[in-house]
Amino acid sequence: MAVKNLYDPIRKSYVNNTPEERVRLETIYYLIEVLQVPKHLIEVEFPLRVIKRDSLDRVDILVHNPKRGSIKKPWLLVECKAPGSYDYFALEQQLRKYLTILEPEYIMLSLGDNQIFFNFEEGKGFKKIKELPLYDRH
Repeated sequence: MAVKNLYDPIRKSYVNNTPEERVRLETIYYLIEVLQVPKHLIEVEFPLRVIKRDSLDRVDILVHNPKRGSIKKPWLLVECKAPGSYDYFALEQQLRKYLTILEPEYIMLSLGDNQIFFNFEEGKGFKKIKELPLYDRH
């Protein structure tokens, strides 16, 4: 018997059991359990109109970083896609649009069957890395 709905601990509600929601929830649990990100710093379906009033876009997952001093400068921006439901060109265009508004320290692409991570280096842009560091709470 298939589970109809899944519980999202960040939105504190049940969501439809779709391939993309499963990827999103797996990513949330990875952030909380493996990277030790405090739940209160994670936002799901973050509306960019909070920063840029005329934006209709939503970021799948955003991890805030109070130490960076601005909501525009999160610790992590995550884009989630169901297995096989993405093409890299469309994904790159989507990220470029987000990066006109946000200045994340890290980017994670959670593509259902694999994850890709990037770190921002001043003057060099985003560089692919093997894994994300633990969230620094201090």
